[in-house]
Amino acid sequence: MKFFLPLLLLGVGVHGAPTASAPATITKEAELTTLTLKPEAEERLRLKTVVVGRRAVPVTRLFAGEVVWSLGDEAGRVAPVLGGTLDEVLRLADQQAVADGRVRQAQLQVDAAMIAFERAKKVLSAEAGSVRSVDEAKALLAQAEAALATAKAQRDILGAPVAREGGTRRAWVRAAIYSGELGALDAAAMAGVRTLAADAVSKSAAPVRGPQTANAATATVDWYYEMPAGMAARAGERVAVEILLRDSASEHLVVPFNAVLHDIHGGQWVYEAIAPHTYTRRRVQVSRLAGSDAVLASGPAVGSKVVTDGSAELFGTEFMTGK
Repeated sequence: MKFFLPLLLLGVGVHGAPTASAPATITKEAELTTLTLKPEAEERLRLKTVVVGRRAVPVTRLFAGEVVWSLGDEAGRVAPVLGGTLDEVLRLADQQAVADGRVRQAQLQVDAAMIAFERAKKVLSAEAGSVRSVDEAKALLAQAEAALATAKAQRDILGAPVAREGGTRRAWVRAAIYSGELGALDAAAMAGVRTLAADAVSKSAAPVRGPQTANAATATVDWYYEMPAGMAARAGERVAVEILLRDSASEHLVVPFNAVLHDIHGGQWVYEAIAPHTYTRRRVQVSRLAGSDAVLASGPAVGSKVVTDGSAELFGTEFMTGK
């Protein structure tokens, strides 16, 4: 019986059901990464290609930001910025209440000194007083007015009242910048601000002149930006801030990110169309992302055509993992 087994197996191989022709031919001798598709297979895959270009793509650096309320006015005078902690709000409210009390007290002293000065002048005009009394009353009035001006200046430094709603409040974004990176960043350029939501989109934010604050413990300097219009965020909320680098004028290779494939070892590849129905897999190195584009440190030459839609299907066809 054992002599018939090879014949039976051979019969299955010869007389079995005919196998369907492969939709693609893989060249494995000279170029291991080149695929030649049949026209009907290429049509089924609905492949789309784009041309590799070289252009200047903004280079940004990502920093952590915090939404704060600026209590200053449009004149840009020094004023506090509030985060989201209740202790911070209560402490500033207490300082403002004390400063308001000093202003009222100084105003009362000015009013009393004014009354005394007017009385001394009337007494002098009735020839019942002395010039010295008038001078002394005038000096006391000047001292009271100086004390009132000082109290008002101290109160102005504390900004708009926080104990009640309304008033002058502007939403800012405070970004903590590492001191070693200050020279590489463009302080005058617009920044991109977005929330930490997964589907958040960056919005442009203009730099503003905020208080010159820094943190010596973390070696960071604070930069401030206007809250983008239409962006809802509350004080103390964390956001992401993308700040432009100074060397953003340099050009780089750019392809859509959906054209880049990753293998199990972390290698990055694209499929380049080198001839009709023929595609070759080329290694690329992605340096960073710019929106939906991938900025390449190395890759195909400018003008090459790479596959976007259908690149994953080509990858499965090459390694026999597709359906």
